[in-house]
Amino acid sequence: MDVKKIDNLWRFLGIRNNVPVKLELDHHVSYSFIKGNIQVKHQFNPKLWQESSLVIQEKSFQEKSVLQHYHHKKQRFGFHTEMTSTHVQIFFPRELLHFKTKYEMDIQKDRHGNYQIILSPFVPKNVYEILDSVNFTCRELWKKDFFSESIRN
Repeated sequence: MDVKKIDNLWRFLGIRNNVPVKLELDHHVSYSFIKGNIQVKHQFNPKLWQESSLVIQEKSFQEKSVLQHYHHKKQRFGFHTEMTSTHVQIFFPRELLHFKTKYEMDIQKDRHGNYQIILSPFVPKNVYEILDSVNFTCRELWKKDFFSESIRN
């Protein structure tokens, strides 16, 4: 995947939705958007695309006061994974479980009821993959779209 293509995708979404894009360059490249109370952040290492992740969270989410945690590790060919317990209480909308087939998923809820969802490896090939992931998650948790759907036409 080309870094320039990823840059164009995120800048296009920022311009079309009138949301400022915050770009951070370090060992990882990071694009972040804040709209209302929701923050979307995509960070990746241009040399190791398997380390890329999409973080969707409420601005007031507190990392240190996590009350509930759900983690699903995506099965990858050739890698042995340890067995995880199948008896885990689902504290989020069940519709989000369809991400299990495509991504490794990490969902956290703090003691104030704020959510954080991390999908990895997240390597979007087009705008529609970003729209589907971000808007579906926001629609299920907060009943609103983050990005405008008028881009689809």
